Amino acid sequence: MLDFDVRAQLDFLRWVSARGVILHEIDEEALERIIELTSKYQDRPMDLADASLVVAAKQLKLHEVISVDRDFDIYHTADRKHIKNVYLERE
Repeated sequence: MLDFDVRAQLDFLRWVSARGVILHEIDEEALERIIELTSKYQDRPMDLADASLVVAAKQLKLHEVISVDRDFDIYHTADRKHIKNVYLERE
């Protein structure tokens, strides 16, 4: 997404620094859940980014995320609510 362009990377880091996005720390418990989900959805395949978003959504009680993955709509939270990918709705 950043095209390996230093200016684009710096712009992105400044945007993050200005709280354009909130970074969520992954603790040991969350990492175990990420491993479980990656194993459960290995036929999809669920990668680290997908699993991290699902875990963060649960922890933060979110039902909307941004992902460039077109198949993200198959994932849901522990309460069985689908996680909406708002990025793809813009297309």
